[in-house]
Amino acid sequence: MLYVTSMLSVVRRWQSYARLTAAAEGNSAPLPSQARVVICGGGIVGTSVAYHLAKLGWTEVVLLEQGRLGAGTTRLCAGIVSVAKPIFIESKMADYSNTLYERLEEETGVKTGYVRTGSLCLAQNQDLQPVPIVIKPKEVAKLHPLVNIHDLVGALHLPGDAVVSPPDVCHALAVAAASHGVQIHERTSVNHVLVEKGHVTGVETDRGPIECEYFVNCAGQWAYELGQVSEVKVSVPLHGCEHFYLLTKALEPPLQPSTPVLMDMDGRIYVRAWQGGILSGGFEKNPKPIFTEGRNQLEIQNMQEDWDHFEPMLSALLRRMPSLDSCEIHQLVNCPESFTPDMRCLMGETTGVHGYFVLAGMNSSGLSFAGGAGRYLAEWMTFGYPTDHIWPLDITRFGNLQSSRTFLRHRVMEVMPLLYELKVPRWDFQTGRQLRTSPLYDRLDTQGARWMEKHGFERAKYFVPAGKDLLALDQSKTFYKPDWFDIVGAEVKCCKEAVCVIDMSSFTKFELSSTGDQALELLQHLCANDLDVPVGHIVHTGMLNERGGYENDCSVVRISKNSFFIISPTDQQVRCWAWIKKHMPSDPQLHLEDVSWKYTALNLIGPRAMDVLSELSYVSMTPEHFPSLFLTRFYFSLFITLIQC
Repeated sequence: MLYVTSMLSVVRRWQSYARLTAAAEGNSAPLPSQARVVICGGGIVGTSVAYHLAKLGWTEVVLLEQGRLGAGTTRLCAGIVSVAKPIFIESKMADYSNTLYERLEEETGVKTGYVRTGSLCLAQNQDLQPVPIVIKPKEVAKLHPLVNIHDLVGALHLPGDAVVSPPDVCHALAVAAASHGVQIHERTSVNHVLVEKGHVTGVETDRGPIECEYFVNCAGQWAYELGQVSEVKVSVPLHGCEHFYLLTKALEPPLQPSTPVLMDMDGRIYVRAWQGGILSGGFEKNPKPIFTEGRNQLEIQNMQEDWDHFEPMLSALLRRMPSLDSCEIHQLVNCPESFTPDMRCLMGETTGVHGYFVLAGMNSSGLSFAGGAGRYLAEWMTFGYPTDHIWPLDITRFGNLQSSRTFLRHRVMEVMPLLYELKVPRWDFQTGRQLRTSPLYDRLDTQGARWMEKHGFERAKYFVPAGKDLLALDQSKTFYKPDWFDIVGAEVKCCKEAVCVIDMSSFTKFELSSTGDQALELLQHLCANDLDVPVGHIVHTGMLNERGGYENDCSVVRISKNSFFIISPTDQQVRCWAWIKKHMPSDPQLHLEDVSWKYTALNLIGPRAMDVLSELSYVSMTPEHFPSLFLTRFYFSLFITLIQC
């Protein structure tokens, strides 16, 4: 929401903030020489982290903002807080944010513009019908007077959703954080993060250095660039796109502030009440990436209008609300939003640099996520873990391949339109493909393989039999029975009743070795099962944290007295590596190597698997000679032969 209060009230708020934080205009307050944690980014995300750290008892917290607080993307945010998110943890974060923003005014005395409006997610197809809280089109018309309901089958009604003034929420969080001792400094840029022996030791700013133990990158649009200027580069895979929304002048009669927010997924638009008129934006099919090289401006300004680009969303708005045809337009806002490769935010401690945390890449949901995400990150930093399952958001889900500018530019052009498309099961991204392939890729492709992507690696989903309509299969997007269902069923039956071979080359593969017992001691410390087994034995185990929770699921082969081969899931490559390295002692005799790229892995499965192996071997393949989870010298040689390129 843009300029929701008078300039006089804005000035008064900033004056009260300056008194609380001692960060007066002109940076008269000197920077501290040291702190426990430095947070970079004074938008709603950074102030939320500062607020929650202070609430958890942290002292010596410094928040740095290169411009003015909330003057970046936060200032131009549409102001919608909705719990309608694709995955449970995101809905939970949004729900907490909603509750937090509602009570902030009472806690701080700062008005936040909070109004519980509720929201309506409109549907023109039957895929929404099984949801129990769907209302009928006539009920939609009662809740929102301007909606054209003729093509609707229903709507998802979320009465708890709300709207706020994002700059005011940001200000309230800053006031609350400052009242708990957080030091806030505006017009202070972080030049780079200092790292020594893999740990954060401080930051260099344009106003001098600050020693610190922790650093939090909440730089929003600039989080990627900030990661690159660390002494040890940190990958923050996000990219900016232009985002447009329209503001109208007050309607006649004025639209009430309590009018529900509309989300028209089929029209790719959202609509909310704004000063008696409406605010309406959307997510077009042809987004415009921006800021592809280096930083741009310190404070985000309204970028150039592009009415031709906005026209499809304007047409969708007028179809949904025909009565707006004669309304007077106030402004077309063009502001940046940052997007990630999988439409989920980036959270957590980075690999390679202990004490360097990231919270960024909000995919146009920064306001909805900021409260809950700030809380989870503060818990993570305080206790070593958040209080909820946040693996889907952990920044370690990405590797270096997903952090290149070329990959990100193409991927966000696909991601942004998907925000308002139905997320059906087994949907796969089309951009950034074939980054990692098995040596068998071409052979499997000619056999009719249809591919999915996992951590940048191509994996066969199923094989299309001869004579099937490939186009229909590729376009099978539904919550009901897809065209490929029977194909997969036949493949499962074959694995259960006969024999199949599965290419599992994408799995993560590490070799851990030492001159003495160091490798064994490390694995005994990390893993739940006993790894002190005879050479050739395979142990399926989990790497657990101090609370008994899983950090990694793996199979470990003891290939010699002091050497182990570790196999983990494909998408655990970065996370597993980071977990092992985090607990490895500083010992030159202990060596960990990622050998995922060295091997092709084949999984022979089914009741007739032994028959196939018998054709390849010159010794007996009976269970007595070839027991489960055990490799003799011959079988280990066969194992290595099968998986090595």
